Amino acid sequence: MKSPALPTGTVVFLFSDIEGSTRRWDTDSAAMQAALRRHDEILRFEIERRRGYVFKTIGDAFCAAFWTIEEALEAAVDIQRQLGRANFGAVEGLAVRMAIHAGETDERAGDYFGPAVNRTARLLAAGHGGQILISGFTAELAMRKLPVGIALRHLGTLPLRDLKDPEEVYQPIAPDLRSDFKPLRGLETAPNNLPRQTTSFVGRRDDVARIDALLTRAPLVTIVGAGGVGKTRVALEVAANRLDDHADGVWFVDLSAITSPSLIAGTILSGLGAEPTSDLEPLETLRAFLQKRELLLLLDNSEHLVSDVAGIVAQIVARCAHVSILATSRAPLDITSERIYRLATLDVASAVELFVDRARAAKPDFRAEQKISVVEAICRRLDGIALAIELAAARVRSMPVEDLASHLELRLLAGGRDRRPRQQTMRALLDWSYDLLTAQEQAVLRRCAVFARGFTLEVALSVCSVDGGNESRTLGVLTSLADRSLVTIEASETPRYRLLEPIREYASEKLDDAGEMPETARRHARAFASLAHAAYEEWETGPRPDWLSRLEGELSNFRTALLWSAGEANDPEKGAGIVADLTPVFLRLALLTEGIEWCERVLEAGVRLPGAVEARLRYGLSMLYSNIGANKKVLEQAENAAALYRASGDSRGLSHALSQVASRYAEQSRNDEATAAAEEALRLARELGDRRLVADTLRRCASTFAGDGVERVRTLYAESVALFRSLGRDDETARALEWWGQWEAEIGNFGAAAEHMLEAKRFDSRDVATMFWASEVASCYLALGDPARAEPFALEALVAAAKARHPVIVPMAISYVAIISSGSDPNRAARLAGYAEERLRAADWQRVAYEQALFAQFYDSLKRNLGDDELERLFREGSAWSDEHAVAQALSG
Repeated sequence: MKSPALPTGTVVFLFSDIEGSTRRWDTDSAAMQAALRRHDEILRFEIERRRGYVFKTIGDAFCAAFWTIEEALEAAVDIQRQLGRANFGAVEGLAVRMAIHAGETDERAGDYFGPAVNRTARLLAAGHGGQILISGFTAELAMRKLPVGIALRHLGTLPLRDLKDPEEVYQPIAPDLRSDFKPLRGLETAPNNLPRQTTSFVGRRDDVARIDALLTRAPLVTIVGAGGVGKTRVALEVAANRLDDHADGVWFVDLSAITSPSLIAGTILSGLGAEPTSDLEPLETLRAFLQKRELLLLLDNSEHLVSDVAGIVAQIVARCAHVSILATSRAPLDITSERIYRLATLDVASAVELFVDRARAAKPDFRAEQKISVVEAICRRLDGIALAIELAAARVRSMPVEDLASHLELRLLAGGRDRRPRQQTMRALLDWSYDLLTAQEQAVLRRCAVFARGFTLEVALSVCSVDGGNESRTLGVLTSLADRSLVTIEASETPRYRLLEPIREYASEKLDDAGEMPETARRHARAFASLAHAAYEEWETGPRPDWLSRLEGELSNFRTALLWSAGEANDPEKGAGIVADLTPVFLRLALLTEGIEWCERVLEAGVRLPGAVEARLRYGLSMLYSNIGANKKVLEQAENAAALYRASGDSRGLSHALSQVASRYAEQSRNDEATAAAEEALRLARELGDRRLVADTLRRCASTFAGDGVERVRTLYAESVALFRSLGRDDETARALEWWGQWEAEIGNFGAAAEHMLEAKRFDSRDVATMFWASEVASCYLALGDPARAEPFALEALVAAAKARHPVIVPMAISYVAIISSGSDPNRAARLAGYAEERLRAADWQRVAYEQALFAQFYDSLKRNLGDDELERLFREGSAWSDEHAVAQALSG
């Protein structure tokens, strides 16, 4: 439910910014910081005391929403009065311009989108510092009930950039409010040749502000980004916003059609409206022309002649002191004075807004409200590339958006005969980029297509190598591709490279056409098999803190390697090795079903596997079975693993497997066998001198020594916890505490059990860990007859388990919610219980003894309240629920 402070429906927007703020920051940043702090205090106070909601600030700009025009207008007038009274002498005064406009809007997650927002921003750009502008529609609303002492003056009709309809503009007149201003900026246009934009500008406000700030400090800024990302549109927006900042105007020159370096200078001259002279070379004429002028030159699409353009730009920068240059290119110009701004793809919210805006232009009755999730999927699939999104949106004219989402291919990304030829289709744009590459660059780009969700430099060197594996050459080529914006570098502790999805799809086709797909896929599988084995060895000997996050980031590549090994390449041995090495990852990420499916698939292939691989595979499978409660299968796999480890002389592996065997024997009351297996496992661990292995074996085997008394078991669990803590293994300390707590619960000591579980939270609060300990705490409190204390933990476990899609903890947590709700709503409780029991039965989960007693009492109470027939009907109804519906029902109470 929306906060009552968040205006909805027809919203009144008040936008503001400080005129000339960048110059003030450059002059005295400390004074400007203090002035801005006072400015912010005034704006927030006046806005919020009239029920206004500040939904965004960008630098010194405020974006606020109001319920009524009267409140917005009063706030604007009082803000200007307060600013006028404040002492801003240290920064030579603050001149704040404001705009007010009302309209229907789309509110999402506390932000606003849509035409009303865009119109307010355009109106603001037309004003001057100290001035308040009001749109015609908003003025009509205001005139019905103007605040006392405020009148409106009509300033004329103003065409607003990017907007189809001009705007009637008004200015409030009031005591202590300045009223004399120069003509509106849109009515006093500086000389320029900027092309008219026929579509609205969506998102990118932060980018525009940052680029503008760079231009204030540097003579040359290059916007660098992938083809179709929106470099030109952003550059035009920056240029349009600076029309009043350059005495001789703003000039746009498109270099995309030039094929010869000799034509560059003449093309720029033509774009500036200048004539070449017969006695001078074009470059000399260009220099002479620019030396006498103060202007902004926008050079668009420099990548195909980048070195030649760079040479000319370097001369202009060196000799023309009052010329600023804004360039767009897929690669930097790479000259000393250049400041580079890398333009990223659109975030999901902006991408969706762009898609909806362009879809409505193509099909005015397009309704996005019920299709936002589909649109989001399309935008993610297109990786936020603006051109691809615009081309896709245009297709809603001829096909439902659902069909577009399910058949999204490069061939569909076409449209717009008024676009440049290479931008009429996404494929043409990519062809243009690909043809500019050298043969080696093309080869590396093609091979990069085999990676899923990115890759590190290390694996790229082995998969994409050129020149017989020359690493430095491959690195140089990869760097060149990144410079050309065909490969994206994602900033992190270990940089990752990635192809945007449309580029990856294109490169994959090129890889297939070149006949290189099988060899590249083989290299990829070999690289990730090596990475998986190194990860397993690190896990065994003591993983670094980032072990899991590193492996999680490569899951998509591991899956790709597995699919190739087990399918196309028919190499189950390689697939088995990868699966065996990844079982700790599947366990730690709670990807239990997936891990089991891969293990069973490679074991059922009927191929004889190396003993060490099969041992790891079967031991890992026993662990996966254990975590979903498939207890009948756990012991069989653990015994097989122990035999294989023993045959190969692997004491470490044997210790692991025997600890699993011991715990399962104990569950079957095979106490002598359990103790023997546990003692051997502990002996092997201690002989190896590995404290982490000893701690892990103690955790697994402690309960098997119950015949020696409860204090003996507690001593062993305490030793396990202490060892893990001394090693700094917080996550494993948490697991040892959790196992200890489970054992205390099994012997009926529910209070101590809950305490151990809650202590585990201090050491590992990840969602994957939370679902286990929170579920156990809920169970303990229910066993103590305290459903009120159990409820928050049951819900916490459910949320975490639903996020991880855990096949056991989700229904377990829902069954606890069922017990908790049975007193107030037995019908709901019965449906929830029906769902839970069906899923636990399918998972072959067996409840421990104290839980069996707890649920027997619960079902007896339901029978008394509902009767056998009604209970059976409600159980059947719940058992048919989907997982998503059951989770929603459990959380809705």
